[in-house]
Amino acid sequence: MIEAFPEGEDTFTANAEAYMAELVELDQGFATLSDCSLNEVAANHDAYTYMAERYDLEFVTVHGLDPEGEPSAADIEKVVDRINDKELTVFFIEEYTSEDAVASLIEETDGVTVMTLYTMEMAPKTSGDNYLTLMQKNLDNLKSGLAC
Repeated sequence: MIEAFPEGEDTFTANAEAYMAELVELDQGFATLSDCSLNEVAANHDAYTYMAERYDLEFVTVHGLDPEGEPSAADIEKVVDRINDKELTVFFIEEYTSEDAVASLIEETDGVTVMTLYTMEMAPKTSGDNYLTLMQKNLDNLKSGLAC
C-alpha cells in the first residue's frame, strides 16, 4: 500500500500498529482461558482446532470437520457422555446452526446451555461485527462455558 500510496504511509503504519495491538490484547484474553476451571469444550462442529492447540483446550464434537449430514447415534452418545461425565454446562453451536438441530442432545444432558462460537465462514448476521468483535464474543462465551 505504501508503494502505491506513499502519502498515506503514516496513516497505514498507525492503523497497522493499532490493529496489531488489538490482536495482541485479544490473544492475551484467550491465553487467560488456561486459568478457567474447565478446559474442555463441547461443540457441534470441529472447526476450532487452531484455537484448541493454541490455548490448550480440548474439544469434543458431534460433527467432524464437515458439519453437513447427520451425525451417528454413536457420535451423539460420545458427546452426551462427555458432557455428563465432565459436568459441562455449555454446548457450542455455530452462528447459523439452529438449536432445533441439537434439541435431542440438550434433552439428554439435562438442559445444557447453548451458546455460539463464531467460525466466520459466512458473513456475520450483524453488520457491525468484524473479526475482532466476533472473536471477543467467542472469548466471552468460552469464559462462560469454561467456568472462568
